[in-house]
Amino acid sequence: MTLPDFYYAEPQFRSAAPDVKQPKAKADRMPGTPETGIALAQDYYRVEAFATRGDRDAACGPAAHPDVRYVAANRRDIARRHVVIEDIACGYTVDHPRFDEVVSVIFDAALKRLFAGLLQSPKDEIGILAAVVMTIARTRYTIAADCVGDWTNFPIKGFAVFETVDQELMNRTIEWLHNRLILSASPLLIGATSN
Repeated sequence: MTLPDFYYAEPQFRSAAPDVKQPKAKADRMPGTPETGIALAQDYYRVEAFATRGDRDAACGPAAHPDVRYVAANRRDIARRHVVIEDIACGYTVDHPRFDEVVSVIFDAALKRLFAGLLQSPKDEIGILAAVVMTIARTRYTIAADCVGDWTNFPIKGFAVFETVDQELMNRTIEWLHNRLILSASPLLIGATSN
């Protein structure tokens, strides 16, 4: 899928960060201490998409991680780095009026990847068969396909590492993703009436 005509903000990672080349090995960290260095930040922060230049420009600047900042980027910059739509983040929160405009494209790509993974999974497998990660407003959301007996459930979880995220906002985003998943995966249910 080609990159849509959005305005992009790209994370830049400070090369002088102490652990940029060699993150601490798990054995070298104190027990129970998560890896929160630049290596984790490079996986956590993604290129963000916005519907307007003004919204994108407002999101540029420092991130919560001290070694990460966002800068403006165009579609060609992003394509040259081989970033695909499945790896793009929605910069808006669920409460923003342009949220649907941006997240819908990203959600559709993530759902396509989830179902492709589900089709490739072993048929007699139990547990998580496939999963995708979406980043929305610098919070990661995982949508999984979980096989329980003859049923497949799609649990959705939110996770913030560096950013401070209001739990209520995260819950509303999970609810939006859940509702969109139902509509996307069950098109025959739209407009259905009970017997």
